[in-house]
Amino acid sequence: MSSTNVLSDKVNRALHLRTDTPAFKAALSALATLPSSASSDGTNSNNNNNNNNNNINGSGGVIDAKSVRAAIETDALQRALQFQTELQKLARDATLLRERVDNVSKVAAQIGKIVDGRIMSQEQVALLLNGGDDSASSSAWEMERTLASKLHAAHKSYVDATHRQIAVDAFLDKFDLGDNEARLLDHYNFQGFLLSPSGGDYDYEDIASSSNNPWCHPSAALQINPNPSGETMEEATSFMDALERLVVIRMELSKTFGNSESTVDVVETSFDDDNNEISENQSTSATAGASGQLGTNSALRMMEQLATRQERAYERLYTFIQYFLGIGSATPNSHHNVPTSSNDTGRSFSASDVSQFGALGRFSDGDDMDEAFGHPIIRRALRVLRHSPAHHVHALELIASSRRTEVTRRFLLALTSGYGGMAPLEMRAHDPVGYVGDMLAFAFRAFRVEGELVKTLLLSEKGDEEKQHDENYDDTADSRPMSASELLAQSMGGLSRPLKTRLSQVIMSLTSQGGPMTDGGSGAAMQSSDDEESSSSINRLVALYSVSGLLRFYCSAIEKALEKAQAETEVFTESPFLTTCDECLSEAADCYVASLRAYGAMLGNHSLSSSQSEAHLAQRAITLISDERVASPGFADDALSLDSAEDDLISKQLSLSFLVSTMVDAAMTHLETLDDTSALKAAVNSASKSGLDSKEANKWKTLIDEKEEDLVKALVGTEAEIVLEECGLGAIRTGINDMDRVYIEGMTMSSHPGLSRNEVEVAMKNFYSSLFSPPIPTFDDAIKDAQLRKIARSQTAQIVIDVYKEVFGALTSERGGYTDLSFLEHDPNQVKALLSL
Repeated sequence: MSSTNVLSDKVNRALHLRTDTPAFKAALSALATLPSSASSDGTNSNNNNNNNNNNINGSGGVIDAKSVRAAIETDALQRALQFQTELQKLARDATLLRERVDNVSKVAAQIGKIVDGRIMSQEQVALLLNGGDDSASSSAWEMERTLASKLHAAHKSYVDATHRQIAVDAFLDKFDLGDNEARLLDHYNFQGFLLSPSGGDYDYEDIASSSNNPWCHPSAALQINPNPSGETMEEATSFMDALERLVVIRMELSKTFGNSESTVDVVETSFDDDNNEISENQSTSATAGASGQLGTNSALRMMEQLATRQERAYERLYTFIQYFLGIGSATPNSHHNVPTSSNDTGRSFSASDVSQFGALGRFSDGDDMDEAFGHPIIRRALRVLRHSPAHHVHALELIASSRRTEVTRRFLLALTSGYGGMAPLEMRAHDPVGYVGDMLAFAFRAFRVEGELVKTLLLSEKGDEEKQHDENYDDTADSRPMSASELLAQSMGGLSRPLKTRLSQVIMSLTSQGGPMTDGGSGAAMQSSDDEESSSSINRLVALYSVSGLLRFYCSAIEKALEKAQAETEVFTESPFLTTCDECLSEAADCYVASLRAYGAMLGNHSLSSSQSEAHLAQRAITLISDERVASPGFADDALSLDSAEDDLISKQLSLSFLVSTMVDAAMTHLETLDDTSALKAAVNSASKSGLDSKEANKWKTLIDEKEEDLVKALVGTEAEIVLEECGLGAIRTGINDMDRVYIEGMTMSSHPGLSRNEVEVAMKNFYSSLFSPPIPTFDDAIKDAQLRKIARSQTAQIVIDVYKEVFGALTSERGGYTDLSFLEHDPNQVKALLSL
């Protein structure tokens, strides 16, 4: 079995043997040369003759493993010998190469010595110095000296020229403008942004050719092409790229050449044309100075030329910004009033009749103007213009003034005629909350639009160099450009005044609590008028609280937006819009506090003039204001206000704690029924659901419970007297009390009027007969709370039991004087058991 497995393994290996490997091919090659090798080796043939005879059969085709191994080793030995031969040849070549390199080095050293050595030998010099008369030698020496001097001067000039050329090429590559850049900086004036004339009475091309300024025509601002061709945009972009490169060149020139006076002195001493003979040391220093301060005079002249070119380019860019945005000198004529009517919508772009344009100039509406301010070319122009402080500062001031006028115009237009498809806001003046909400929403929307516009103009694509301090600006406030927060504050400043005026009017109108009651008129009409007055007072109070919530919400939203913008610019500026909202919020909170206190003080008058008690009026006010607090966005989170003292005061004034304490405290003095206490409890519960602090709620609930206990006690006492009179015990207790007031020693109850045996017996019979159906009141009408009704009935029954116990004790005492007590059928314990509820 094992031999079968061995044979199978050998067969498998033979089948899987690869014949295309290099080792297998080398073995085959060795086997091919084996017979010749074996026959040539006589010693091996003789020694292995017997083995070969045994291993080779009749055909001579069998070779054993030992022969194969010997053939392979012979082949490897031959290859090693070939490698050794090649390696020895390579070593000989390397030795020869080294000898040649040494020879070249020796020749170079000899040439160096010859170059560094004297042109004339010592003997020739000594011969000339000693006055030799060898004229031929002297003439040769002079010629050789002259030639060497010329060669030296030529070589030095060549070296200097090479250094100069390298320096000039590097200088021009770094500081010179290209031909196209120079052309744009000298002549480009944004001509492609002007519309082509179409039958007008003027020609922009003639104007441009005569004065090189296509913007000098009075109506140029009305003929702006807001969407020029791509070629025009590329040309404008190339112009601003060249202008920015010009700024970089000037900065690099200033850094490279430093102080102009010192560099001029160096150049004058280094390149003096009168000094024809320069020593070797002077030549070296002059060369170094020339390489370090090369062409300083030319650089200074270049800086002056670049400054002049840059100033003219900035002036053209500044003019283009004004005309494209319609600001500054391109503002529409002053006789056009700011439109406050939606009729001023259509625009005609006829150059022959400029009066057809409205107050917005070439812009058809506010959206068209916003698109112009957000145009990519304007954003890029402002970023380029920041390197010219005077132009940049003035351009931002003009933009801020223009946006201020536009925002104010839109707000006034929205109030009177409507804006953006909206109905006029003044139409909702009868609804104070809706009116205030619409005005604040419109103003806040304008605030967000202006914020995005400012961010687009000033904060987009800020690089590291924009974040660094610009040395071109002075430290004074007048020369610094407007920050994003300052520009936003200026834009919203015009809207603040009309907004504050209208908000103050609404707040003051809601503060009124109505006039006093008047005599006269029918009773029904009087009652109806009083009810409406009370409801109107509550509605005005709730509306005032809602207005305060709206102002609180928008103050918080504006403050967060400003904090974000100021964090990006690191400049903190007071916003007139936020100030207006804060002042109106403080005014609304103060008016709310005054109105709430006035309403609490007038609860009695309102109750007399309406069908509701003081407690129910207080409950209504607390419930409505609590519900309004839940619905208002301004009270969604008390953390919206900051930690300042003013905001903390406003939060306290508008808190539910102040509301509940004011109204409940005012209503507590008017509590007369248990229904009133239930109303106040319901009011406190409603405030608790709206966010009233649990400690504050428990405090007022405790006070109301104490007042309720007093009212229940008084009610139970009154009802108990009625029950005693109905069941007969009242007359007996009255007689006993009368006897106690006139009692003298030896007096008996049976002899006192009203306490005779017959009268007492009749009263007791009535009482005992009532025990089967006790006349204890149910208090269904007086007490709404079932648990409280049960307590009141128990207390009433206990009073009856106590009175019976008192009467029973008095009748059975020694001073009773009754000989027969058979009319006392039950003792106090039995009566207690019968009356237990």
